Formats: sequence, C-alpha cells, structure tokens
Amino acid sequence: MGLSAEHHVARRPIAGLPQAEDVFVSWLMAQPEGSDLAAAADIEIRRLDRYEGRHPGPQKLAELFREFQRCLSADPVAEATQ
Repeated sequence: MGLSAEHHVARRPIAGLPQAEDVFVSWLMAQPEGSDLAAAADIEIRRLDRYEGRHPGPQKLAELFREFQRCLSADPVAEATQ
C-alpha cells in the first residue's frame, strides 16, 4: 500500500477562472502612474481580439476595455451641459 496524492487531488475542486471585471480592475490598478491608459487599453483589446477560444471571458473583458476607452475619450464638459 503506497501513498497516492493523485487520489486526493482528483477530488479537489478546480478553482474557477476570475471574472472579467476582476481582471480589468487588477489591470487598471497595476498601471503605472502617468501612463497612457487609452493606449494601454488598446493593446489589451488587440490582444483579446486574437483569442480564438470559446470561453466568453475574453470577449467580456474586451468589452470592458472598449467601454473604458469610450469613458476616457468622452468630453465631460459637453456631457454636463446636456
């Protein structure tokens, strides 16, 4: 009778993938002060657009980055006068 770690590992639940919102917030918090957030978001969008898998997470994350870019390019003065 030998020790078998595989028996116990097989029963352990696999940790789920992080939510797209959590990944986005982590990315945002990791950006250096003074960085060009729109350009950095564009890099991530291009990277995510190359994903060819079927998991919906990367698509959701790309949508978050696109919305972030729209927020960055919005004119707050024009919006306030509407």
